[in-house]
Amino acid sequence: MNTIRTIITTTILTLGLAANAFADGHEEAEKLELQQRQMIQSQFELIVESLNLGSFDLFAGSIDRSDFLDRIYGLRLIDQGVKKNFTESMQTRFASMVSNGFDGPKDAIHGVLLGIETRGDRGRAVVRYSLPNLQFSYHEYDLRLDAEGRLIVIDWVDYLRGQRFTDETGTALVQAMPSPRAARKLLSLQHVSEADLFQFTELLKAGRDRKTDRYSDIYKNLAPDIQGQRVVVLMHVSLSRAVNNRRFLRQSLVEVFKYFPDEPLFALMLLDYTVPTKRYDEAIAGLQSAYEKMGFDDAAMEARISAITLVNGNSADAAAYAERAVLMEPGLELGWWSALRARVAIADFPGAVEALQQLEEHHGHTLGAAELERDKSFAALLASEEFKTWEASR
Repeated sequence: MNTIRTIITTTILTLGLAANAFADGHEEAEKLELQQRQMIQSQFELIVESLNLGSFDLFAGSIDRSDFLDRIYGLRLIDQGVKKNFTESMQTRFASMVSNGFDGPKDAIHGVLLGIETRGDRGRAVVRYSLPNLQFSYHEYDLRLDAEGRLIVIDWVDYLRGQRFTDETGTALVQAMPSPRAARKLLSLQHVSEADLFQFTELLKAGRDRKTDRYSDIYKNLAPDIQGQRVVVLMHVSLSRAVNNRRFLRQSLVEVFKYFPDEPLFALMLLDYTVPTKRYDEAIAGLQSAYEKMGFDDAAMEARISAITLVNGNSADAAAYAERAVLMEPGLELGWWSALRARVAIADFPGAVEALQQLEEHHGHTLGAAELERDKSFAALLASEEFKTWEASR
């Protein structure tokens, strides 16, 4: 009996010690996790701040160049001369090269960190960048900490361009001197005829040389399964933006919509097609899918969805999106424009006057009757007592 009691007591003590050890280990793991999160967040915030100050040095310095080159080259068959020149140029022009991954003026970057999520020494961050005319682009960054706790930017996805920077760069390097074998590796098709491969190789050259007419002629005669290849669709859009040709851009976006209507990464670029053609349901669904993929609250996305929802005839939902936008980020101009129009649509004239005041006081606009009467949608606002009282007090 005493032996049994001894065994039971020993077992209980052993389990207690093991539980304490487990608890201590769990606490240490949580502490490490928190420390790593803080290190990732603080260092990445500094990188975004430096970009906003007009410098790419800290951003470029946070990239492991060897790993970055491996990602760019990958399994692509890049001409050896092209590869040699690119590798050499990276030694002296790396910051300039990565700055090409940012749209808009390079000396006027305004990035807003929407959020960071971490798991151990890995992180994911989304940054919104302002573009002219109240437009925005979004980058999703893959991050990690090295052995010394230094933050490394692994790569990033551009939601406006629809792909990773290293993939975009790698394709461009193949395109610089495309052999048939190199072109073949860009396609995800199992069987490609020699004739189709020749045409695709010529398409790569036309894109490289920015010959839009030749590109269009070749594209029309491509096999349908090649026309719908992701690399072809993205190259078409990239070329249209490079030559700044609206007609050519529309042609490229028709193809994006045809082959990838539900791809979240293409939703932002597709707005230049879905909105002008009044495909509002598709535009809203696309933005919502992109927003969900980003995974962080964003006032600009709320404001943009509000604007399209409003022209689609749903004033109540448009107002709800706009209210979320101005609550999330009171300083965002686009949010107040969306709030103004949505509030007018639901006859919330006190709220509309508040939006006018915000736009005048904080964003440099003059929005009296003379300016607003040119837009018929503001007629009810101009006739309201709230507007008349506000204008008289200006």
